[in-house]
Amino acid sequence: MKADLQKVLTTMNQIHGTELSCYEESILFKSLEARYTETSSATVDDYCEYLSNHREEAEILFRSLQNTHSEFFRNTLTFALLESTVLPSLVMERQGTEKGGIRVWSAGCAAGEEAYSLAILLDERARTSEHPVSYQIFATDISENELVRAERGVYDEVRMQNVRLKHLHAYFNARGDTHTVIPRLRDHIHFSRYDLLDTHSTSPPTSIYGTFDLIICANLLIYYRPEVRQSILEKLCSSLVPGGYLVTGEAEREMVEQVDNLYPVFRPAAVYRKRSRPNREGITENPDWNSSITQTGSRE
Repeated sequence: MKADLQKVLTTMNQIHGTELSCYEESILFKSLEARYTETSSATVDDYCEYLSNHREEAEILFRSLQNTHSEFFRNTLTFALLESTVLPSLVMERQGTEKGGIRVWSAGCAAGEEAYSLAILLDERARTSEHPVSYQIFATDISENELVRAERGVYDEVRMQNVRLKHLHAYFNARGDTHTVIPRLRDHIHFSRYDLLDTHSTSPPTSIYGTFDLIICANLLIYYRPEVRQSILEKLCSSLVPGGYLVTGEAEREMVEQVDNLYPVFRPAAVYRKRSRPNREGITENPDWNSSITQTGSRE
């Protein structure tokens, strides 16, 4: 099986100049099985021949490895923690200081639902505060097609299932079966293409300088080999300010908890905080926030 996989990787690299060895083997095998069936390839040699002669197949295979699934307020527990504790904490730290606004990076934003979910919570807090704090969200993805969809901010009824009614009325314009994000919300988000595997940069160029108070990179690390995951995590951590927060997917918790300078904020959720000082045995910076967690995501 590994020999077959290597044949495909070599074909993609030599014929089309596309490197796929960064992806986790199980992810590659799953995509290849689907492509064998779709192209009626009986053997790996048949598929490699087809792949060599069809540029569009190389593009389809590459796209099949991209995680483009996204939802508004995906993972109820995570967004409950963000709404009740993390974002209020960041706002409180900024009020009455010269630190400027809150900077957020949504890495692997797909069609934008995650970035808009964060913007809704931040905007709602700003509009109900006596001392509102400004915010900017830098949303990046490797897919140009997904970024075009994100920029448009138009979603069908099915994608709105996790959005509360009060948010639906306040932050979207309804037309038929579609809902469009209001301009005020979009003005706070900068969408741009960025490859997390880029070794020449540590953060998206549009962010000017790469320091963020909150980074969300959920359900993306699991697609890559361990050494690639590690390099992505190092990049994300270096882009966090001391005391900043990193949010990942629940399936990625074990990977993230190997990072020395991060500690879990609330163990059931994949939310971590960057230590403000070097970790020393017997010292913890983890506050007890369990009692402040409230469930969100229901339609009120």
